[in-house]
Amino acid sequence: MIFNLHNYIHGTVTLKVSGSMPEKFINLCMLEKKKVLRISKRNDDFIVCMDLQDFFRIRPLVRKSQSRVQVIGYWGLPFVTRRIKGRKMLVVGGVLFLIIINMLMSYIWFIDIVGTKAIPAQQVKEYVYQYGLKPGVLKDTVSTKFIENQILLNIPEIAWVSINFTGTRAVVEVVEKTISKEVDKTPANIIASKDGVITEVIALTGQSVVKKGDTVKKGDILIKGLTYDGKETSEAVPQLAPEPIRANGIVKAKVWYEGYGETELVTASHERTGQKKVSILLRIFGHEFYLKPVTLDSEKQFDVEVVNKKLSWWRNSDVAVEYIISTYYELTTKMVELNIEEAREQGKIKALEEIQDLIPATAHVLSRTVEVLKTSETNLVRVKVNIETAEDIGQVMNIP
Repeated sequence: MIFNLHNYIHGTVTLKVSGSMPEKFINLCMLEKKKVLRISKRNDDFIVCMDLQDFFRIRPLVRKSQSRVQVIGYWGLPFVTRRIKGRKMLVVGGVLFLIIINMLMSYIWFIDIVGTKAIPAQQVKEYVYQYGLKPGVLKDTVSTKFIENQILLNIPEIAWVSINFTGTRAVVEVVEKTISKEVDKTPANIIASKDGVITEVIALTGQSVVKKGDTVKKGDILIKGLTYDGKETSEAVPQLAPEPIRANGIVKAKVWYEGYGETELVTASHERTGQKKVSILLRIFGHEFYLKPVTLDSEKQFDVEVVNKKLSWWRNSDVAVEYIISTYYELTTKMVELNIEEAREQGKIKALEEIQDLIPATAHVLSRTVEVLKTSETNLVRVKVNIETAEDIGQVMNIP
């Protein structure tokens, strides 16, 4: 590394030595103790890399060896310095550019608000601007601690705030306070959200009006939002006036779902043949001109893809100029046959897709049955899927 740095500082020259005896030139350089760094042979010539200072002293050696020397490359600081001297304005421009970049880095040009959820980021940015942190301000003139304190005083929903500078960007990071939601105390009953057979009732507040084994329909009351003298009891107390409260509890029931799916044994499948035709339509001032029309065979089927674009230089103009490229892909029809098992499986999948959105994620599937239904159509397989689940069917409904 030191040797290469020394060569770079003093400079090196690469020569091509040719003639009847180029070896004689190299031997004379060795005898005269000229600094030769590398020697390689290329056909009948020698490629020699030597020190720049010794290069200016080889003229007598070239004559004595009757060789021809051609400079094919040079490298090092002296050559860079010489090139820079011929381009003084480039150097001055580079220095000015670095000075300007350094000055611009001392200013804030971008402000990011990070961590806001319930609080609008624009609200935080307005206070940041108000207390001196805005695009174009010098970093040294901004008191981040003062701005942080002012944000905490003016926006009570913020628990913590920090302002950091990253290059020309100011990042305002905030942490919002966790505010507990108000508990809804409006009197309400718990009703059935769907039909089912009750398997479990846990009344936390209010009075249960159903028990295990009862069959309920959608909308039936499961737990009444009533209490007697501040106490919830399983049996009504006639001598006390009931007080409406908000019922709370868990009511689990068995629920059944049905889904149907149909699949044809023989279906038509369309595939592209690889043949296509392209038409180009130009639309100007509401008039259409075909730049490249196509003629389609009415007995064949085609799949069409349309690309509609406005010319870029007309996007902000009231004049509508656009072109429409339509690609017509020729299709071939193939008949696909399924056996009974394949059709049954596809029908089962369709039936499950029909009812899967109706079953809540928290429901526990107890059983699933698949039944192939009889049909008068010979090319059709119809499948019914029954699913039995255990789930919480309670739904809160306010008492009017």
